[in-house]
Order: sequence, then C-alpha cells, then structure tokens
Amino acid sequence: MEELEIFLRLAFMGLAAILTALTVMSWHRTREGKLMLAACGFGVLMAEGLMLAVGIFSEIVEAANTMVAFVGLNFLALVLLYMSVLKR
Repeated sequence: MEELEIFLRLAFMGLAAILTALTVMSWHRTREGKLMLAACGFGVLMAEGLMLAVGIFSEIVEAANTMVAFVGLNFLALVLLYMSVLKR
C-alpha cells in the first residue's frame, strides 16, 4: 500500500471525526434534531474511515472492505445529511 493511500485513509477518518465532534457539540448547545441527523451522517462517514484505517493493518478487514459496503455507507451518510438540511 502506498504512503499516499495510507495518508488519505487516515485523513478521511480524522476529518470525519472532527466534523462529528463539532456537530455533536453544536447539537448539545441547541438541541435541534437536524444537527443530530447531521452528526449521525458524519458518524457514518467516520465509521467508513475507521474501516478503511483498520484495513491498513489487517488483511482480514481489508478483504471485508468491499465496494458494496462503502457504497451503502456513503448512501446512508448522504441520506442523513440530506435529511438534516431539509426544511420541516
């Protein structure tokens, strides 16, 4: 695995973790349901990043990281983020 790929996997997880933490802190202040949906969406992206990061060190996890799983996680994250910006 190339160094750039390892860096990008870890950076993706780190950015998703920062966005999740900021959104949860914002939700804690305002208690708006929309922010919790956004936090869940970013949390799904963080889980995907965690799967990618663990796949660096484990061949078993890397084999389980399939395109179908990532497409499903990305779809779920996008749906949650879209629902958070919809006007109710």
